[in-house]
Amino acid sequence: MDKIQKTKGKDEVCWIDRKDFEVLQRLTCDCKDNGERFVVTHRIEEIKRSLKDSDYQLLAEEGLFLLYGKKPLQEGDDIILISSHVDCVFSTCFCREESKGYRGTFDNSFTNAALVLEMQRGSLADNVVIAFTGDEEKDSQGAVAVNVCLTKKACSVRFALVLDVTSAGWMDRKLFAIENDLGIDLMTAHHIVEWLRPYDGKYEFLHFAEPDESWDYADYGIPCLTLSAPVGGDMHSEEGVLLRKEAYPLYREVLVTLANGLSDCLV
Repeated sequence: MDKIQKTKGKDEVCWIDRKDFEVLQRLTCDCKDNGERFVVTHRIEEIKRSLKDSDYQLLAEEGLFLLYGKKPLQEGDDIILISSHVDCVFSTCFCREESKGYRGTFDNSFTNAALVLEMQRGSLADNVVIAFTGDEEKDSQGAVAVNVCLTKKACSVRFALVLDVTSAGWMDRKLFAIENDLGIDLMTAHHIVEWLRPYDGKYEFLHFAEPDESWDYADYGIPCLTLSAPVGGDMHSEEGVLLRKEAYPLYREVLVTLANGLSDCLV
């Protein structure tokens, strides 16, 4: 059987694709850097393998990031950037299924897996560019290097979506969170509110949250927000955190909704 069944209530059942869970398992592996380059590359190698037969090309690979897109970047391109950090702090990475959800070292393999799945499925717009970055857990030099790279290519990053996990919303059973919305104009903010209206009651909103890569993109004048997945427990604990199963497909759905909605705004 290719699906995992999780009963949510008396009559409601949530089906999770087994293959989706296997992607999460494979990407929950080690990846570390020294602030200048990656020195443990298991997750990077798995990302490359996972995207080998996708529509995406590796546009740039430097010391602290991989940059993917469906087509080569040209001077003057308007793009939407999705940034998901791959570095982790754990001595041992793991991912397993439990009755209450998934448990694992998901900072930040969960969003890596969610993003890779949507890239494999080709569900993101053509002008959405993806960065897998390092050094987020310390100085965010991966995000800085991405900004430098895109500036050199003379591309215009019209919006950055940062992906991460969070403790916000976990106790209230929220399935995703919007955090650190920075530099967003009123019209775009209105669009985002409308796109999220079908998810009323399912997400947490936190204007000022813990620092993440959104702060670094905002420093470059790029409007941005962080789409986070609520998890239970200490995000940096060797014991891992708990993730609700139903959050996995919903998070990906919201990611595609936001990325493609922002892309449509550029037309």
